Amino acid sequence: MISVTQAIDKITRTAEKLDVVEASLLESLSCCLASDIYSPIDMPPFDQSAMDGYAICGASNEYLLKNEIKAGDMADNVVLSEGEAVRIFTGSIVPAGATAVAPQEIVERKEKVIRLRKSVQDAANIRRRGEEIAESDLVLSKGRVLNVAAIGFLSGLGISHVQVYRKPRITLVVTGNELIQPGQKLTPGKIYESNASTIRTVLRSMGLKSTVSFVRDDYKATKECISDAISKNDLVVATGGISVGDYDFVGKALSELDVQEVFYKVNQKPGKPLYFGLKENKPIFALPGNPAAALTCFYMYVLPTIRQMMGYHISFPVKQKAILTHNYFKKGTRAQFSKAKLEQGKVTITTKQSSSMLSSFIDANCLAFIPENENEVPAGGEIEVYLIPTSL
Repeated sequence: MISVTQAIDKITRTAEKLDVVEASLLESLSCCLASDIYSPIDMPPFDQSAMDGYAICGASNEYLLKNEIKAGDMADNVVLSEGEAVRIFTGSIVPAGATAVAPQEIVERKEKVIRLRKSVQDAANIRRRGEEIAESDLVLSKGRVLNVAAIGFLSGLGISHVQVYRKPRITLVVTGNELIQPGQKLTPGKIYESNASTIRTVLRSMGLKSTVSFVRDDYKATKECISDAISKNDLVVATGGISVGDYDFVGKALSELDVQEVFYKVNQKPGKPLYFGLKENKPIFALPGNPAAALTCFYMYVLPTIRQMMGYHISFPVKQKAILTHNYFKKGTRAQFSKAKLEQGKVTITTKQSSSMLSSFIDANCLAFIPENENEVPAGGEIEVYLIPTSL
């Protein structure tokens, strides 16, 4: 059995990046750039009005209105001389000769003459060509993760496709004769399956697709299901069947399939019977069947592996210090991840911490971490917390 630190280190040193693909911007949210991007144009591509108003030439308070320029109009034939102005709108080309744009709120207009009620500073309300970025300047560096703003900015530069590390193909293998699907009638000895719904929803919220295979507690069926999942995917996550019970067949199946075991069992609670292995450099996880344990292990180990496969520089959950709001006592010698609520630097560990109880995750936004060598933290004491990620 290894420590949490050792488990993290083994994953960090083992998980490899996927291949590079050209992807459309709309499919690249949360992807990691595999090459630098340089701007193909100036942004803005021309001197641009920042508001509706009047482009003016000179420092007078009265101007002769010469023309009108709407957004999208060309203005090659419009040149302002001293004392002249044009009606202009937000986003329009500022014509040659213009020294500023006067907001329409300070302008009085009478036929072809406008008067300013206030003076306007030179260059006011003009977005200069290349002000945001100049042609050939570096826009985003290799390794940058594409968020909504990055995708919008690249689109505004006319870029439609980018080189990124591919998103992994992921499948979940869910084991257990006791499991039935939500919506079916609950009969004695059965429970509703939730791990697939939980983990697939997390993946979907992060822009990742996954498939799921349900398999009964049967060795041959388990082995065939896992073998098929490995052959068709980049990452396989099994839930349940990894302990040492008479009907836990996942570990045996993985061994028979020549999966290289990197580690099995971590000195932590919940999630001690966690398995991580490789076959043809494909990461394979077997998570405990208990819902809270499965989700804890997913956040702490599976999601970081996915991030590394996608080229992320920082893969593991953000860790920070927090002040505990109450006394807390940990039983045993295992490190402990407890669902908790972090607010303004103070953390409160929630009730119902059993590995089977998923409800304690509902209001949690972090996992409070109590190391192996600590058993008691007093109110006001400092502990580490891992933030529950809300995105890749």
